[in-house]
Amino acid sequence: MALDNVDSIHYKLIVTGSHLLEKFGTTIESIKKDNLSGEIIQFAAFEENSSPGLIEFNTVSENISTICENEKPHFVFITGDRIEAYACAIGAHFSKTTIIHYGGGNISKGSWDDIYRYNISNLAKYHFVTNEVASENLKQVPSLLDKNEIYNIGSFSVDYLLDFKVKKDNPPYSNSFALMTFHPSQKLDENIAEIMDQTIDYLLSRKMSIVITYPNTDPGFEEIVSVINKQNDSNVTIHKNLGSDQFYSHLKQAKLIIGNSSSSFVEAPYFGNPILNIGKRQDGRISDKIISHCDLNIESIKAWIDQQISCNFEKKNCEQLFGKGNSINLAVDLLNRLSNECKHR
Repeated sequence: MALDNVDSIHYKLIVTGSHLLEKFGTTIESIKKDNLSGEIIQFAAFEENSSPGLIEFNTVSENISTICENEKPHFVFITGDRIEAYACAIGAHFSKTTIIHYGGGNISKGSWDDIYRYNISNLAKYHFVTNEVASENLKQVPSLLDKNEIYNIGSFSVDYLLDFKVKKDNPPYSNSFALMTFHPSQKLDENIAEIMDQTIDYLLSRKMSIVITYPNTDPGFEEIVSVINKQNDSNVTIHKNLGSDQFYSHLKQAKLIIGNSSSSFVEAPYFGNPILNIGKRQDGRISDKIISHCDLNIESIKAWIDQQISCNFEKKNCEQLFGKGNSINLAVDLLNRLSNECKHR
């Protein structure tokens, strides 16, 4: 981690939520393998087989508040827009800890993340955003009084994937495959499980292998997991979690990328493969020109798949909307500056 090389910054990493759930791959073990110099603070908050709600929200916010009161950090750095991130912001707010929010200003009208993201930004003092549109969106928020504390640094994941992209890696499978990730979209009452099931059937009928990754923990994830778990075709491979290297390898080697995940907007375009965003979960999010969009209409999905096959899965250049590979350095410089300013107050 880049902060390990900055003497003036000392950090501790708080890990909770789905990172501790076996159903979603117990990804805390991958975090531990990174051998970070900062201490890992972990606490259980979510149950294995249910979506997080008020009880889990309160558990996270109370734990974060206690941690902040005991540790007395200058800042809490909150990434993203999940319910546990919002709970973290509430806990930090009530412990009077300054919040740095990474990933604010984006819009995804079809998910509850939109509300959580907006509220975290309202509680934060400093804003590290991933693209210019997000920056402009935040500048329009009336409650953000200091618009000078909005910094467009790009996406951290782009830094890593650009390094990964030039490495030689072996294809994860011998056959051509489509990479599929669907998340619930209950805010808009979209039947994601049904369209996912139909899309899988059509891909298999076109002799395409499919790699499916698990959804997030939003309400309705059980229906998607049920569709995943009923697959018994040898041409379908299922992963609860791929980890960064394997995920980028799959994005690099996939012939098609299909679903409604934010990764289709941020990371996937940099590999240039055909991308189809299905439904309205990501409505409002900045979109690269190489991403195709359609409603939950199986005939439209079939037509797109057929077109990509007929074009031999043509690769295209993306617009690099989420940075050009210097996001981590920009963030470290900002954190170093903010840390020094805080020490001299």
